[in-house]
Amino acid sequence: MTREPSSPVCYAAEADDLYMGYAGRDEILVLLTDLLRREDVVGRDEAVRAVLTAEIRRLGGTPPEPGDLRAAGAVPAADVLRRLADLLPRLRDDGLHAVLRRLVDR
Repeated sequence: MTREPSSPVCYAAEADDLYMGYAGRDEILVLLTDLLRREDVVGRDEAVRAVLTAEIRRLGGTPPEPGDLRAAGAVPAADVLRRLADLLPRLRDDGLHAVLRRLVDR
């Protein structure tokens, strides 16, 4: 007689990020785009801009062109920073988390 394991194998590592409580691709893209459009939040830090631009592209989005501030006035800087702080605990990418943490801590 073959004994069955006492509990089934855990497949949590294969679950979707949203299911596991992490931020989704669309939510991250919207926030990163809003950040790039807010010079008063990001400042002129080219290294941060490069990381945000690369991450938007990696996620399949299109980063705003330099000077494309269409939505900059629509979202107050305090709201962008609050959304960013709310997103950090649900962000799975450690490198991006570190860059965004620097923006919140400024």
